Amino acid sequence: MDNEHKVWYSIKHTKKGAWINSKDLELLQLIYTNRILTLKQIKRYGRYILNVPESTIKSKLKRWFSNDIVSLEYLSTLGKPVVSCYKIGKYGFQILQNEGVINDEELLEVTVKNIKQPSHYFGIQDVVIDTLIEMKDKRSTITSTHPNYKTYSSSENMLNKETIIIPDWKIATTDKKILNIEFDTGYQNLSKIKEKVDSYMELATTRPEEHHFILFVVADNKSETYTTEYPANREIRIVNIKQLIGNKVGNKVKNLDFYVCSAYRAPSIASNILKGIYPITQSQKESELELAMLSVQLNDDVDYTISPIEASEFYLSDVPDELYGDSHHAMVDHLNNKKLDVIFNIVEEGSVNAFDRLSYLETLISSKRMKREVEQVYALYLSTAAMQNDVLPKDFKHISFSQTQVWHYKKIDSPSNNKVVRVLE
Repeated sequence: MDNEHKVWYSIKHTKKGAWINSKDLELLQLIYTNRILTLKQIKRYGRYILNVPESTIKSKLKRWFSNDIVSLEYLSTLGKPVVSCYKIGKYGFQILQNEGVINDEELLEVTVKNIKQPSHYFGIQDVVIDTLIEMKDKRSTITSTHPNYKTYSSSENMLNKETIIIPDWKIATTDKKILNIEFDTGYQNLSKIKEKVDSYMELATTRPEEHHFILFVVADNKSETYTTEYPANREIRIVNIKQLIGNKVGNKVKNLDFYVCSAYRAPSIASNILKGIYPITQSQKESELELAMLSVQLNDDVDYTISPIEASEFYLSDVPDELYGDSHHAMVDHLNNKKLDVIFNIVEEGSVNAFDRLSYLETLISSKRMKREVEQVYALYLSTAAMQNDVLPKDFKHISFSQTQVWHYKKIDSPSNNKVVRVLE
């Protein structure tokens, strides 16, 4: 069914009914897949994905409600005005069946009252809706799925099927990359997070043909439908989860990558994963670093000479290769007549792997466990937003944060000891 073609669905034994086109089907499928959505979430999707005015979406939902295509419930949050929540209705379910959008035989009954943790539930929906909006031009390449007891089983044998883990949400790409979203309200003990990390390690090990990405999203008071007030600063929680995953060596499984971020940044990181921007490939890292080095050489504002050095010249034999920096250089500051050894790392926002490597390099330098005296590690992000919003420990003394385009175009301050420099555009 295309946008120009529409079908009249009449309600049996009544004069009621509704015209349904392809955009209507997409909206009904969204509501059905996500079980329950707030009016604001549906309007946001309609505006940014379907290019339909919010007032039109609201009017349409009102007509659908009168025809039992959708049903409506209300949620009270922290003494604020009630929130309108929509779910699929009896006839909306039949329309999706008739158009071949779904093949489910029975309508799953879900109510607002059955949601034990509204902050958790609607927090997940916010992340999902905003991720789909970020993926607008590429959403045909992904499948957004509400989790259920069949999500991940340990065996294909129906007589020996045990669920390994049920994520809070699952989005898969056509090339078998799978994004599993875990929404963290901060009230779950970290031991439960450990159990989830163990389960995801088992999942990736038993499904080597798939690449699994786990995004832990920490609630941050950005949603109006949260029913709990959270601390203003959630950075400690984010760092604690990153450290926990690193300690469990969860990020060492070949087809498994962990990311941790605030709810505010989750859609951006999720879309970067689904679009293949994260993890940053080795060839892209090399290209970014090559351009940065060339730009320094051509920059009239600085008088540096940068020469590459083999990584083996920096590390002792007990240092794992995967924890090496991305490139290693001797930097001569001609203005101050000073020679410095520096390391460059291309960093992904939220990445536990990136966090691990920076933490390890900081430890090596601070404890003087390197063959050479390293002046600075430059952590380079692909964008200013990624650099400004990534959450790392405050006690890094030898890490300087910047982003690649700054090195391409901006004047660079001379490196200095015990100083964290954030170079902004």
